[in-house]
Amino acid sequence: MIKNFLLSLLCLFLGWSSVAAATFDEANQKFKADDFAGAAAAYEEVIAQEGPRAAVFYNLGNSYQQLKKYGPAILAYERALLITPRDSDLLANLARARKAASVNEETRTYPWVEDLLHFFSRNEWSWLVAGSALLLGSLALLCGILKLPRGWPRTLTPILASIAGVLIVTGIVVLGLRHQESARGVILSDTAEVRLSPFEKAES
Repeated sequence: MIKNFLLSLLCLFLGWSSVAAATFDEANQKFKADDFAGAAAAYEEVIAQEGPRAAVFYNLGNSYQQLKKYGPAILAYERALLITPRDSDLLANLARARKAASVNEETRTYPWVEDLLHFFSRNEWSWLVAGSALLLGSLALLCGILKLPRGWPRTLTPILASIAGVLIVTGIVVLGLRHQESARGVILSDTAEVRLSPFEKAES
């Protein structure tokens, strides 16, 4: 009885996976056939079924860019960038979409510093800070309450603690410098107006 139930669940899961995969393949085929509107709709369906995936967001952005819908294209690329922040093709297409949409890029005073700060995503920096804090706490617990294992090098503990401390401070500084990224928005409507103040009668 239980065996049949598990087999049924397995078949159901495999069937669902094959349907989802076929939907992604179908979207790719539509894109290759220059049916960009159909491809975009199919990619949106894949995301609704499977959840966020960088490859699907990337292809979705390409579809919208071919349709000259640069707002949705930028949004799709930005979402893909959260998953794969160091994808060179993705960064190039995002820059191309922003340029086509006449988005004014911010002046980069120190490009190499900004590239270094953006080498990791904000989520990765957050995990790095959390992991370093956990390491520092574990070392404090190990040295303060528990006995160090035999053969443990005495110089290893301060080295690890120093590295963890530097990573924590660096991560906090980077996250502080990049906090404005969470306030960014993407305009999706062609008829959207930007006003000089939040009041309805403000000049647009």
